[in-house]
Amino acid sequence: MTMNPLVQKYLDHQLPEPMVGALLSGALPVPPLDLLHALAHAIFHESPLAPKALETLQEMPESLLASAIIGPVEPPAPLGLILIHRKEPTLLESALLHENLTAEWMERVIPSLPGSALEIPLNNQVLWLERPNILDLLEAHPEAEYVIKRRVEEFRRDVLRQISPELAQERLEIIDDVEAGKLDKAWSELPPPKPEELEEELDPALLRERLTKPVVDEEGHEIPLRLTQRIMKLRTSQKILLAQKGGKEERTLLIRESNRLIQVAVIRNGRVTEGEVAYIAQLRSVNEEVLRIISQNREWMKKYTIVKNLVLNPRTPLPIALNMLKRFTEYDLKLILRDKNVAELLRREAKRMLGKS
Repeated sequence: MTMNPLVQKYLDHQLPEPMVGALLSGALPVPPLDLLHALAHAIFHESPLAPKALETLQEMPESLLASAIIGPVEPPAPLGLILIHRKEPTLLESALLHENLTAEWMERVIPSLPGSALEIPLNNQVLWLERPNILDLLEAHPEAEYVIKRRVEEFRRDVLRQISPELAQERLEIIDDVEAGKLDKAWSELPPPKPEELEEELDPALLRERLTKPVVDEEGHEIPLRLTQRIMKLRTSQKILLAQKGGKEERTLLIRESNRLIQVAVIRNGRVTEGEVAYIAQLRSVNEEVLRIISQNREWMKKYTIVKNLVLNPRTPLPIALNMLKRFTEYDLKLILRDKNVAELLRREAKRMLGKS
């Protein structure tokens, strides 16, 4: 789709500030759909002019908005904008039924929808098959009537029957445990595994090791065996999603996975704590990309324990370790001299630094 030049410049952060204000106030001659793209960008990226953009959206006539989304809307942010910030039933129906509305956006807008509009996403099986959390959000919606909640449960069980009895039972157990507070809420957002992933097989030796050797977190707390078993049943794509959003116990288990993508997802999890980062920084089983990500985070690098663990970890790339060695105390530099597990180059540099002091 060809965007209006003024709007494209705004999206590329090349539009002069005075013109940005005029654009977001609706004062420039741009097509309605292009204006919606600009408003969506300002509002969803929390621009300082987001309140002005929202005011402009609220002032746009319903008929103008309806005509703007008759054709293709790509990317679909304008649809999300309308669904979150407008309440006209006909307009909401048009946006909810639009062919360009993605499962991700459907999931995002449901909490903002009025109860009267919930039946449309409930009946969109294609989208909630892709994002099962849509059903959970519909069921938890404060304006969802009993009939909606009953049908959610019926649909949830119906869709589970379409995969396999084993996977269906597993999903039902997960939902029950999340609702009972036994599992982190992120579990309820896991989609069924992809067909090609059903062929994955676990290494029997690894299976025995994980089921016999207790796993503890950075504070020494043992992870329940039941959770270990449940995570081991997940497919790779599910583990990545759980690593991105899961809780502390899930992160502790998943950082031990050999798959680089899973490990990276753990360290990029927005809920990860500095204590966990310090613990991960000293693990010799983590991919060096994880250690690079840690070293590039300014807040984490303010913590001496994290810096020390990175330097002492033989998996940390030498240039990173050498750079961080400058922050070591004299006491720790002397310890490095006696540590045969530390790279020779690091020990020589520590000796040189001690000679200067």
